[in-house]
Amino acid sequence: MKIGIDLGGSHIGIGIVNEEGKIIEKSETDIDMSFTANFIENYILNEVKKILEKYEIEAIGVASPGTPKNGKITAMVNLGIKELDITSILKKVFSGLIQVRNDAKCAGIAEKTYGSLKQYQDAVFLCLGTGIGGSCFMQGKALSPNRNPGFEIGHMIIQKDGNLCNCGKKGCFETYCSMKKLKNQLIEAMGLEKNTQAKELLNILKQRQNEEKVQLILKQYIQNLNIGLSNITDILEPEAICLGGGFVYFEDVLYKILVEEYYRKRYVFNSQNMPELKLATLGNDAGIIGATISCNI
Repeated sequence: MKIGIDLGGSHIGIGIVNEEGKIIEKSETDIDMSFTANFIENYILNEVKKILEKYEIEAIGVASPGTPKNGKITAMVNLGIKELDITSILKKVFSGLIQVRNDAKCAGIAEKTYGSLKQYQDAVFLCLGTGIGGSCFMQGKALSPNRNPGFEIGHMIIQKDGNLCNCGKKGCFETYCSMKKLKNQLIEAMGLEKNTQAKELLNILKQRQNEEKVQLILKQYIQNLNIGLSNITDILEPEAICLGGGFVYFEDVLYKILVEEYYRKRYVFNSQNMPELKLATLGNDAGIIGATISCNI
C-alpha cells in the first residue's frame, strides 16, 4: 500500500491507497493560512506517523501546487510559500520511496487511469479550485517537459492588463475562473458571511440563482471559462477535456450552461470536431490517488 498526500491551495488530504487505486482510509483538514508552512509540516508528519504505526507502506506520493523539482516544491503562489522541502520533511519519519508531483498532474493521472478520461488517448484535465491547474495526455501518455512540470493553464493570459494574480502577472485565467474567485464573488453579491462554506453556499445559490446580480456573475464566469477552454482546444486538440476540482460540486448551476456556451463553437477553430466536456468522477480523491500512481511512473 501507498500513502497519497494531496496538498492543495486551501486543504490537505492524506489517504492510504491499495493496489486497485482505492482509498481505504483518509484524513483531511483545511489549511490554517496564519502559519502555513509550520501547519503543513506538523499536520503531515502527525498523520503519516499514525499511518506508519498501523500499516506497512511501500511509498509516499505527494501532489502539490507549484513547481516540484528534486523533491522540493517552489512557486506555491496561492499558499504564499517560496519553497517547501517536502521530501526532507517526510524523511524524518519514512525512509522509503517519496515521489513529488504537481497536484493537477496527479489528479489528471488518476482520472486518466480510473476516471472520466480512461477511454481517451488525447485529453486534458483541468482542475478548478483555489487556482487552476492542468495536465495533458497525448497518445495515452502524460506530457512532461524536461525543465518544469508545465501546463500552467491557470496562468495563461485571457485579459490584457486584467486582474492581478498571485504569480505577479495580470489577467491570468485563474483570476477569472478559479472556484475561489467565483465563491468570493457570489458571497459578496448575496451578502453572505465571508467564511461561508462551499456546501452552504451551493444550497443558497440553488435558491437564489435567478437573481439578476447572481445571473450576471455566473454568465461572466462561464464566458471567461469558455475562452480558456477554447484556447486549450485550439492548441492541444484533445478528444476530451475533463473538469475537476470544486467545479464538480457546482454541476447543477454551472455545467449545463457551460456546455451550451462551449458548443456554440464561437471561439474554436476546428469547430466541426469539438472535444467532449467531461466532469471528473473521482472528486477530491483524485489528487491522493494520482499521487500514489506517480510513484510507479
